[in-house]
Amino acid sequence: MARNAKSRKPATQRRDEGGLWDSPRALTMIADIILLLASAALGYALVLLVTRMPVLPLHSITLTHSPEHVTTAQIEDAARRAVTGSFLTTDIDQARAVFEALPWVRSASVRRVWPGAIEINLEEHVAAARWWVADNAPARMVNTHGELFVAEHEDRLPLFVGPDQYAAAMLARNEEWNRELARLQRHIRKLALTRREAWQLVLDDDSRLELGREDERTPISLRLERYVTTQPEVLRQDPQKVLYADLRYPNGYAIRMNGPLHQDKP
Repeated sequence: MARNAKSRKPATQRRDEGGLWDSPRALTMIADIILLLASAALGYALVLLVTRMPVLPLHSITLTHSPEHVTTAQIEDAARRAVTGSFLTTDIDQARAVFEALPWVRSASVRRVWPGAIEINLEEHVAAARWWVADNAPARMVNTHGELFVAEHEDRLPLFVGPDQYAAAMLARNEEWNRELARLQRHIRKLALTRREAWQLVLDDDSRLELGREDERTPISLRLERYVTTQPEVLRQDPQKVLYADLRYPNGYAIRMNGPLHQDKP
């Protein structure tokens, strides 16, 4: 029994001596971790050093093209507020937001151009119509995408009157109906959509067309086409100016001219 206890003692002693520092694999892993942390710290320090030192200065801000409605003074003021750091430290997202807040700017892209320039591209709204607003509200317009934007009115454009959410639909109808009215050498000067979704037109000769609401049985496009098709014959028989036309009838329309009210059926 004594011999057995004595023989087990060296094995216990060997297990105690086999610690972390005697394991090559563990030491290699520790060294790799230390090297990785040191590399990360060095990289972070270099980034801080480069961004805080006056290296790579910003030497120019360029526009890809000259805008039509945004003035040079507005662009210079926006550039002073948007570009506040060096080539590397300028906040591109913040700069883009500053330029997109300018009047007439629909979108802006801002990018760095090596080695020290900032390039700005401005997409302007292309106005398609004026939008009716209350007397004290900022003037608004409709662009060619059917979007509303704040800008001073251009009187040469048609006037849209309707709920804001219908701006795109009104633009589409304006284009469609103008193509039809071109057969009479007329175009829309004012397009109105009521809250009950009834349509009204005022043409460039001041005549007013009451189109009413859309109807699956007799769509507005069909009623307008019928009016345009029959107008030359109506005017041949009675060459007076049309003041008002009611196109809400399913099988015809009523017109008021410089005289008595006329009923007409195709």
